[in-house]
Amino acid sequence: MKKTILLIFAMIFATSVLGQGFVINGLLKGSKKGLATLRIYYKDGNEQLDSSAIEKDGKFYFRGQILEPVPALLTLNDKKTYRLYLEPGKTIDVKLNPKGKKKTKIEGSELTDKWYALVNPKSKEDYDVHLERLENWVINNPGDIFCADIIATYLAYKWDYDDLSRSLNTLKGEALNTYHYRHLTERLKLMQNLKVGATAPDFSAPDMKGKQHRLSSLVRQNKYTLLTFWASWSQKAREENPDLVSVYNKYKSAGFNIVGVSLDDDKTAWTTAVENDKLPWIQLCELQAWQSKSAKSYLLKMVPYNVLIDENNKIVAFNLKPYQLRDKLAELTGSQGFVLEGEIAGLDEGVITLDLLKADGVKERMKTKIVNGVFSFEGYVDRVCMATLNLPTRSGNISFFMDNDNIRIDGDLNDIDNVSIEGSESNDEFLQIANRCNRQKNPMQCLMNYVLENPQSIYSPFVLSSYLVPYLNNNELREIFSQLSGDATQMYQYDLLKKHIAELDKDETVGEKVKDFSLSDVNGKQIKLMEFASQNKCTLIHFWASWDVKSTQSIKELRLLFNKYKSEGFNIISVSLDDDRASWLKAIKAYGMQWKNVSELKRWNSIIVKLYGLEYIPQNILIDSQGKIITKNTSYDDLNQRLLLMLMK
Repeated sequence: MKKTILLIFAMIFATSVLGQGFVINGLLKGSKKGLATLRIYYKDGNEQLDSSAIEKDGKFYFRGQILEPVPALLTLNDKKTYRLYLEPGKTIDVKLNPKGKKKTKIEGSELTDKWYALVNPKSKEDYDVHLERLENWVINNPGDIFCADIIATYLAYKWDYDDLSRSLNTLKGEALNTYHYRHLTERLKLMQNLKVGATAPDFSAPDMKGKQHRLSSLVRQNKYTLLTFWASWSQKAREENPDLVSVYNKYKSAGFNIVGVSLDDDKTAWTTAVENDKLPWIQLCELQAWQSKSAKSYLLKMVPYNVLIDENNKIVAFNLKPYQLRDKLAELTGSQGFVLEGEIAGLDEGVITLDLLKADGVKERMKTKIVNGVFSFEGYVDRVCMATLNLPTRSGNISFFMDNDNIRIDGDLNDIDNVSIEGSESNDEFLQIANRCNRQKNPMQCLMNYVLENPQSIYSPFVLSSYLVPYLNNNELREIFSQLSGDATQMYQYDLLKKHIAELDKDETVGEKVKDFSLSDVNGKQIKLMEFASQNKCTLIHFWASWDVKSTQSIKELRLLFNKYKSEGFNIISVSLDDDRASWLKAIKAYGMQWKNVSELKRWNSIIVKLYGLEYIPQNILIDSQGKIITKNTSYDDLNQRLLLMLMK
């Protein structure tokens, strides 16, 4: 009897120590024999590497014991890697296709499903937007088990010491009891010498002719040096190179230099990329990829990556985008920036944002808090640009021309279209042009004449994109746009027009009739698009889903448009790609979508997807009462201007 009790106790003890079993049943389709490896990351900081032979039929298996959910990396034949979350007592079925991750199915782990839903959304998004979304998610979910993993996988390697330290200090709860949190705290210790104000780590490397150069010696020769890590195989780095050349050419006479360090291991690929991208600064490369001493000195895990260093070898800034570098150099060289102060009656608190719409389609966003109705911004623009002040909640926005002046904005929340803007000479000049045309019998013709007579003016792209586009056919638009030159080509609106015309060239459906459909609304009533559109002067078809973050972010802007123009004949019909009715209805209520909402509730299997060739959301199509397409996939600002001109004449 005693032995039985002891045996039972031993079994209970063993179970409590070993945890519960996990199982991975894997299938690699069309595979030859190979090796699958599984690297498990435990919260105590330990790693476990296990391997399984991939059999002739493509099957492989893993078994193990864990006490709690842990992240793991599954790698096949040292090529493709997949993130999994192992859970005690769970069996994960993995069906992998060597042709691509999109055809991969991982089933059996709720945490794994949640991870991929978070980091790989259905809708396509720009990489920088992707990172910003993940960063915001971490800020809003500091105790989640994924937090440290997301920081380690996507964010940490573009951050400096202060950024990483600040982020780790916000984490709490479950996020602290993870492998990646411990990994990040260790990385933070190593980054003690990689702070703003610290001495830049030194190294030496050969140039394209084999001559050795020491970084500290190169740095001493200039006031400011950008140490930029890149590689011929990095698409993002290659895309930034032309902008870096532009910044280099502008500031080299002011004592600015660039030192390029490539992480290539193929000399021909490296030198060919330097030649093709026409990089005029010194280029170094150890031809050892990530094992380079220079990469290790800066704890490098990604490219492009850069460090701005002064002549005393002190670190000034990290990981600047080309436009940020341009602004930083302008600041360091003593160029006067702008000071924007304002007060809006009725707006006592909240966060207000300022968008600087710069050249090359760059939108730089600044944020500040409203204190007792007063707000202020300080910054620098390297040339005159459009700026948009976005008021909190549903209050609207204020657009004006920004230059490096002391600017004052005053107004009333109840009369936001008549705010006072003082101090910007460029904005005053534009208002003179606009007011002169408003006094004419035909204001639009007056504005047209201005653009035709002043193709180099900084105001011409704005006038063309904001006022004239709705009144021009595609050929007229192309002809007028082709005449813009000089300073006009350096404006944000010029790039918007360029993209718009490129879309017209790809898609000549503008002016044609939209494809009709019939879908059920929230009450189960069939809504026919053309019948709905015929009741309005113009209708916006809005494709979205409650599960798509970018979709839900766009709804705030749609509410502004709807409330502003609904009495003038504007309406919206939102077509959801949801498959869960409860989630769909909940989102409609939560986001205040007071317009028509329809859905087939079949997600990407909806007939709408095939009918309109949808590959991502959100998308939109503006049509008139006859169902003719006015514009497609346009921004809030463009929609606002179009509706203003079309409906409020």
